[in-house]
Amino acid sequence: MKSVSNPKSLAILGGTFDPVHIGHLRIALQLRQLGFAAVWLMPNATPPHRPQPQATAEQRLAMLRLATQSLDGIEVCDLELLRDAPSYSADTLNLLRQQYADCAITWVMGTDAWNSFDQWQKPEVILECANVLVISRPGDKIKAMGWQHQQAVLRRAESRGLRDSHHGAIAFQAWPELDISASDLRQAIKQGDNVTFLTPDAVLEYINQHKLYR
Repeated sequence: MKSVSNPKSLAILGGTFDPVHIGHLRIALQLRQLGFAAVWLMPNATPPHRPQPQATAEQRLAMLRLATQSLDGIEVCDLELLRDAPSYSADTLNLLRQQYADCAITWVMGTDAWNSFDQWQKPEVILECANVLVISRPGDKIKAMGWQHQQAVLRRAESRGLRDSHHGAIAFQAWPELDISASDLRQAIKQGDNVTFLTPDAVLEYINQHKLYR
């Protein structure tokens, strides 16, 4: 597993990254600006609640490494790709908590993921191992009732405070992220549209070289 050595605070952004795009990288940069010592982009091997990726695990990992090669403090973690089992966040964070016992770990998710968080496998274990940061874009609606709402009321924190919180805190952050999704990017590539500036040049070159998403 590629990682930095024993960071004091860590933010983890998971996903299929099929492919990685500028929106992902902007989030990673903004997490660094919040003060996290390290930001990991963690590709799923077998996401349990969404369609399976079109690119292989090796290809998605290669594109992520190309995208982050010049970004300070932003790295790729291949932990979930090394496991054959489905990529459940609770299992991943349990492993990381054993390895980084003193680190303030924050799991980053979007509004859609937060709104279904009570349906995830062992959400309480996630909060026992890490903080949660929910990132919303303009127009997103946060679920106002249910288990998530109760947890948010009990555990509410400021985004910048997560870098000093070992686990169990929940924060919400609205960022005007670039309005781009991996599915839109794949469709644009399939149609032959110009996708310059939507993903790093090195990633676009890799996609073209390997004829991905055609």
